Parts: sequence; structure tokens; C-alpha cells
Amino acid sequence: MNALDRLRQDTLSLLDHVQVALADDLPQSAVRTLTAERERVAAGRYHVVVCGEFRQGKSSLLNALVERIGLFPVDLDVTTATATALHWAETEQAVVHFAEDPDEPSAAPAPLSVRPDEIGGFVTEQANPDNTRRVSLVEIGLPLERLRSGLVLVDTPGIGSLNPAHTAATRAFLPQADALIFVSSAVEPLGTPELEFLTHALAQCPTVLVAITCIDKVVDPQPVVAAARSRIAAVAGIPEDELRMVAVSALRKTTALADEDPELLAESGFPALDRELWGALASTCGARQVVRVADAVTTLLDDAIAPLATELTALVDDNLDKLGTQIETARAEADKLRAETHGWRRSLRGDMELAARGVRDQLGVDFDQIAEQFRRSLGTDEAGSDPNALARRVSTQIVDAGQRAQRELRLAAEHLADRYAQRLSVVVDLPQGTDLVAVAGVHDVHPTRSNKPTRFATFRTGWSGSMAYGGAGAAIGAVAGSVIPIVGALLGGIVGGMVGQITGWFAGRQEAQLQAERRRRHEQEAALRDRVIPMIESSRRRAERQFTYQVNDYVDALAQALEDHVAAQSESYAATERRLTAARARDERERAERIAELNARVGVFAGLQEQFDRLRDRAHDLARPTDEAHRRP
Repeated sequence: MNALDRLRQDTLSLLDHVQVALADDLPQSAVRTLTAERERVAAGRYHVVVCGEFRQGKSSLLNALVERIGLFPVDLDVTTATATALHWAETEQAVVHFAEDPDEPSAAPAPLSVRPDEIGGFVTEQANPDNTRRVSLVEIGLPLERLRSGLVLVDTPGIGSLNPAHTAATRAFLPQADALIFVSSAVEPLGTPELEFLTHALAQCPTVLVAITCIDKVVDPQPVVAAARSRIAAVAGIPEDELRMVAVSALRKTTALADEDPELLAESGFPALDRELWGALASTCGARQVVRVADAVTTLLDDAIAPLATELTALVDDNLDKLGTQIETARAEADKLRAETHGWRRSLRGDMELAARGVRDQLGVDFDQIAEQFRRSLGTDEAGSDPNALARRVSTQIVDAGQRAQRELRLAAEHLADRYAQRLSVVVDLPQGTDLVAVAGVHDVHPTRSNKPTRFATFRTGWSGSMAYGGAGAAIGAVAGSVIPIVGALLGGIVGGMVGQITGWFAGRQEAQLQAERRRRHEQEAALRDRVIPMIESSRRRAERQFTYQVNDYVDALAQALEDHVAAQSESYAATERRLTAARARDERERAERIAELNARVGVFAGLQEQFDRLRDRAHDLARPTDEAHRRP
């Protein structure tokens, strides 16, 4: 068992212990949160997206990496705008997901189960020309032991191909990636499109491993690797020795496995790639998940201890009557908010739609500008000499517009979440005279940092977590029921709108042929316009429709989170009120015994909080890159 596995196992054990040790003190909302956090740790999924220019050896690298030659189709024409994900499963399986027609939303076929060796019929240009079957994602599940840890490998379409939808689909995946493997070939120097893409990728996901493939095809790969390192480090703005990079040969590994040749295996570079992928990247991504869980549970414990802390404060300071009146008033106010759910839900929807209106309007403006810029470009030399570059730029602009809209919509939802959570929070200022740390006899009891209930902090943690994990509604995930919720509804709609719109023009045309036929420039421009403008318009229609779906999903998720928040604080104040009522009925001896009992109970909370603090420290240490991880290959 490696360090990450031990960290996860210890986290799961501690979460189980919390539910058992605090069973009598946790409200149902807290139990649900703990269960959800445990499921996330147990699943432990982190998505490593493999990307790079087409025909750079991505599929061969993946086949050699998982030692399943032929799993990802190679030696074929450019693949369609389709991503393929590989994850752990008890038995071999594959599921093909389809995009809806942007003009017929109800026409998308149901997911199709196939054998892993049949996926070539859906992801290759020969078997699925121009992606006429509208495949959006293929998921493969295999019982590969290395994948059991939760890693999901995502093979994306190549950037820079004749089909601009390939680059669009790849870019749409980046914001949700936990880490990237950027693949480049030792045979061809890094080009401008690759470096531009990498610059964008680093801004979306800073955890990047660069793999230089095909080192068996050059006499000395070191100068090639050094040159690539220098150019990439300059683009990334980091010192060269801090760049994670490996040089590999899939052919050497395949041959080494067949011949059982350990020396050739070492020369293949894959042992170094294994260490980076299954070691450094896995540790970094897995540890970050544990940090988030530790933060969420610590906030939950702070909130759950509030009724105990309030009762203990009242007993020690002998102000049961005064504090009881305050809690009774707070409970009544919380109950009133709970009874007014229908009203504030309606208000929330109106406010969300109002906040989203500006984002929606800007999305429309962006599409107008994209179409106008494209029309102006039709009269330039680029339209006749390099229409592929023009179409790629359009697709990139469309995806960028969608990503901006997603970011702005998310910010609007987060702002609204904070506003409503504060509006629906009932806070009681507790007496400041008692130090629970001294009373409880422990070194760190988090609730004493603020003598007030922390329900608002719990809500913020839960809401931000649900959004981070794509929990704002089923439509926000790329595919319902998929283990890879990568592309948001808005971006998924945009990319889906591109599929099949441009490919029919570019797939059957040779760039050299286009350049040679200057005299047919006007006809070419007309054909280009007839393909690209419909793509822009269909992408716009679907993006706007998906935007509406996403707004509704945010409203539903936020309303549910707020309703849980209001119910939980009402239950918390009711529990505190019951505790104080019971405390009033105790005589002096019983109160002393109760103080001792509460001291012990607060100590249990403090001990659990300290254990989560230690887990968090271990996770931070594991996620921190080591010097070895940055050394040159």
C-alpha cells in the first residue's frame, strides 16, 4: 500500500469513526454530508486528460501505458471529435454516448453498450466519417489493477487537425481536468498551435506532465527533449528544471514486454512515466481530494458541536434563563424561515434569472462578434490560402465564449448563494465569559474561535463542494450516469453543435488542393461560409438553450442547499433549546455531572478535529511536489 492509499484508507476510517462516535450529536444533514464525502474518497477518481497535436502518438502511448495493445485505435486517419475515457471496472465493458442534434434536442440515441474491441467503429474516421453517428464520448471499463486507485485516463481528439471540432472538444475538457499529459513527438518540433494550446491548457490546469514520444525514431533524443523543455518552460513561465517531462517510446516498451527485456523496457522511458503518473500525479490529485474532505468535515464538526458548546457555556456561566430566551427566539425565527420556503424559493429564482440575464446577453454578443469577424475574414488571403486555420479560430472563439459564460454564471450563482445564505441565517451571539478550551481541558476546540453557530460556514462549504463536483444538477454533467462528468452542459452543447457541421467540408478536401485552386477562391469562400455560418448559428442556439437548462439546475441545487441549511439550523436551535430546558431541571450535583459529561463530549469533537488536521497536513505534504519529481529525465 502506497502513501496515497494509506491516506485514503485512514480518511475513510476516520469518517466512519465520526459517524459512530457522534451518532447522537449529528443532525441528518450532517450525516448526509459525511456519507457524500466518504463516497467521494472511496471513489477517489481523478481525471488525467491526454492531449496534444494529432498523430503525435497519444493512442500508442496509452496502449503501452496500460499494456493493452490495440485498445485505443492507432495507425488510422484522424479520429472524430470524440473523447475516450478509460477507468476501473470489475469486468470489461464499453459504453458509447451520443450527442443530440443541435436542431433536434430530443433525437439523441440512448447510450450503447459495446465490447472494448468494438470502439474503433465509433471513434475512427474510416468507420464513422465526419462523425455522422454524433458520438460524444466513449467510456471503457477494464479490471486493470492500476486503475483501481481511481485514475481515469481521457484520450482527447488531436489539436491542429483539419477538423476544428477536434480542438474545440479538447479545449472543452480542460477546466475539469485534475491533471494533463501533453504529448509531443520527438520527430517533429513543437509547432505554434501546440504551444498556443499548451499556454491555454496551463491556465486551465497547472498540473501538467509533458511526454515526448517516438524517441526510438531519432538518433539522440536528448537534444530534442532539451529543446522542447526550453520552449515549453518559456511558454509556461517556469524554470526548466521544474517542468515535469518524460521521453518515451511505445515501440520499445511493446517489444520489451514481448521479449521480456528489462533493459529495453528501461530505455523505453515508461518506468519514468509510470512513476510520474501513478506516483506524483496520483499523489497530488488524490491528496487534494483529501484536503477538501478534511476542510468540509472540520466545518461540519464546528457546526455540530454548537448545541453542546452552548449548553456547556450556559451551565458554567450559570445563565440558563437568559441564554434560553435567546435560543428560543432564534429557534422561532429559524422556524419562520423554514415555513416561508415557498416565498424565498420564488424570490431566489427571480434573482438568479436576473443575474443570468447579463451573462446570457453577453453570450449573444460574443456569438454576434464571432460571426461578424468570420464574415470580414472571408475577404482576406487567409480564407483562400488556409481556410482550415480560419475555421479553427472560429471554433476556438466559440468554445472560449462558452467558457466565459460558464465562469460568469458560476460566479453569479456563488454570489447569490452567499447573499441568500446570510439572509436565511439566524445567528446568536453567545456570552464571551467562558473559555471552552480551559473548561474542556483540550488544546484546540474549533467552536471557541467564534462563539456563534457556524451553520453559514457549513452551507458555504457544502454549496461550493457541490458545484466543484458538478453537483448543481444532472444536466451540468457531460453525460448522465457517466463516471467522467467533464464537459458542462453549456460547453457540451457548443461542442455538440459543431459536430458534423464543419467536418463535411474539411474531411474530404486536401489543404494543398485548396491552395492550388486560387481561381476558385470565391467559390471556396462561399462553400466555407455555407459551412461555418450554420455551425456558428447552431452552436449559438444550443448554447442558449443549454444556458437556460444550466440556470434552472443552479436554481434547483441552490434552493435545495438553502432549504437544507434552513432546516438544519432550525433543528440545531431546537436541539439546543431542549438541552437548556433539561439543564434547568437539574440540581447542583446533576449540573456538575453534566458539565463533566459535556467536557468529555467536547473533547471527543476536539480530538476528531485534531485527527482531521493531521490528515490535512499529510495530504499537503503528499501533494507538494518533490525535488525528484522535477528533475530532468
